[in-house]
Amino acid sequence: MSARILHIVGDSKYGGGSYVILRLAQMARAVGWEPWVLTTDPVFQQVLTENALPYTNCALIAREIHPYKDLRALRQLTAYLRANHFDIVHTHTSKGGFIGRRAAWSAGVPAIIHTVHGFAFHEQSHPLQVRLYAAIERLAARWCHKLVTVSCYHREWALQLKIATPAKIAAIPNGIDPARVEPTQPLSNIREALGIHAGAPIILSTGRLAAQKGFEYLIEAVAMLKQRSPQSFRVIIAGEGPLRDALQRQIQRLGVAESVRLIGFYKTIGELYALADLVVLPSLWEGLSIALLEAMAAGKPIITTTIGSNLEATDNGRVARLVPPKDAHALANAIQQMLGDPQQAAHYAHRARDHFMQHYTETRMLEQYRQLYCEVLDAAHSDTRRSSK
Repeated sequence: MSARILHIVGDSKYGGGSYVILRLAQMARAVGWEPWVLTTDPVFQQVLTENALPYTNCALIAREIHPYKDLRALRQLTAYLRANHFDIVHTHTSKGGFIGRRAAWSAGVPAIIHTVHGFAFHEQSHPLQVRLYAAIERLAARWCHKLVTVSCYHREWALQLKIATPAKIAAIPNGIDPARVEPTQPLSNIREALGIHAGAPIILSTGRLAAQKGFEYLIEAVAMLKQRSPQSFRVIIAGEGPLRDALQRQIQRLGVAESVRLIGFYKTIGELYALADLVVLPSLWEGLSIALLEAMAAGKPIITTTIGSNLEATDNGRVARLVPPKDAHALANAIQQMLGDPQQAAHYAHRARDHFMQHYTETRMLEQYRQLYCEVLDAAHSDTRRSSK
């Protein structure tokens, strides 16, 4: 069964969700389907080009709400979908998901799937915001045949909010290839490239430099630790985003510039995990963190937060040390304890790797999506046969 598939991402910047989309497109190509990606992010476009995957920038779906631009994007995308036949439209991100589903529904696309990498509302949202965005998601759910959440936690939340029926919502937890976190060169070369000398422990944190990731609490925790103890360590924060300048100012203001470095987007992420002695991910909300799965796959001791999807991924804290979000004091205490107890850190690292291999491999995720694609295609063909009689 051949099929043309369009993934709609919009203007969302390249990150963990983009990596999942890349692997879905590669999987589709491997089974003989024709995948396309709608993205206007130049980094993602470059990654797709390097992997010989076609993309289109037929409509600019911006992250911010802008009625005029959004209406124009909806019209452009609807026209594009009517002119170019796709068997499946698979949407991603909140904005891309809303406009993409409406356009695909209007254009009569046979099968429409939306993956919730994270709702527009989250655990830090005001209850009124949750109700408003849940109502919007409930409306958009009418314009697709299947809704996928990247964690069981978010599926249960969606059901509680009556966003869609149990039959329409499936949970397919994120997964990654363990090879993604394998280094491509010796540690000495990596240290030299980053200008980091051997000796002091390396703490790694990765992600988009945005409020969601809670990096300001990590920087605050570092300042606390520097006041408490002379123990030396280095913190590397890898990623780009709108808060880069604000975080750099915080680093300077707290006097921790010698301990914390923002290194920007780092393509060969496995090299950073090879260098890391400890991974700290102070997220305030997540769909299911790719960075967390990477750290687990790399077999690193991890400190992260007690948000719902992290509780799920870490087996309620069995495979990682958990602290409350927005709590720099708890974060500082956990870092101090983990760096001071190598045996405890090793136990966490071992359990994290084992748990990842049992539950979060990319092979499992891709097979579940392949089965879902076949399911919606079969349903679409059945509807076509019934309507033609």
